[in-house]
Amino acid sequence: MRLESSVEGSDLVLTEDAVSADAVSAGVSPDRLHAEQLARRVAEIYESLRQQPGLEPSTLVNRLFGELVGLCGEHGGDLSPRAVRVLEDERITSRLPGLHEVCAQGEYLMETHWSRRIAAADKPQDELEGFPYLDNYRELTRLEINLLRCFGVDPAGARRICFLGAGPLPLSAICLYAELAVPVDVVDHSAEAVALGSACADALLGPGPVRFHHAEAAEFEAVSESDVVVLGALAGLDPEAKNAILAALWERLRPGAVLLVRSAAGLRRLLYPAVGEQELSGWEQLGVLHPLNDVINSVIVLRRPARL
Repeated sequence: MRLESSVEGSDLVLTEDAVSADAVSAGVSPDRLHAEQLARRVAEIYESLRQQPGLEPSTLVNRLFGELVGLCGEHGGDLSPRAVRVLEDERITSRLPGLHEVCAQGEYLMETHWSRRIAAADKPQDELEGFPYLDNYRELTRLEINLLRCFGVDPAGARRICFLGAGPLPLSAICLYAELAVPVDVVDHSAEAVALGSACADALLGPGPVRFHHAEAAEFEAVSESDVVVLGALAGLDPEAKNAILAALWERLRPGAVLLVRSAAGLRRLLYPAVGEQELSGWEQLGVLHPLNDVINSVIVLRRPARL
């Protein structure tokens, strides 16, 4: 394994042999030393991002986020002893809420940049193909569809699908429609995100198949019309907010409706907040998927049970 920084001025190059040699000289296990080096580098990246005048796409911002995603993605979604050490390191625990906020802001600004590019392009589909994370969205959507089918749910037969918290670049909703040809309702609490997302979807699909709504995820009453609902990873950044959304959905969804909750596991929890068992109380839990490939988000599959 080799972790190499892509940020100018950084000298983080870790190989298994180098870590083992350093560990022997320091009198600690290679796993522990590697975890300490990872935690230190993640903290450095966070501080560098926090000190930027803005998180709009730029050469340096892109490199910092790219390295962070690479470090988290390379170690997958498994909760190995090394990952546990990183997540429990004081440099990480003290920065994790701020890191989630920085990642959410950076993702929003990156999506804003690309949404405007796609909507303004003469050939929107060609412009979309240049988006660096497009394959990740497509693969995640296919994983979710196949996961639903594993539990006997055919999303192609749904009346409507609802995506909560799509942001300004609603690729998940667009991919869902492209795969299933089922109408999709997109909900976001940001009026700007709704306007940008609507213009982008219209440019790619034409008006009609994907409808946009400016509302809080916990307050969108028409979610009751959907047979399948997807809750975005950034809808509710802290446990209290996520729990409020899930409680509202439990009240509004009809019995038998299926909810996909995007979460994160392992070191990917540095990028997105994880959804814990306490937030899932009252739901029928069908299963969970922690991808082992480049897809970052985990997926929890829930079903709305009949009222007790």
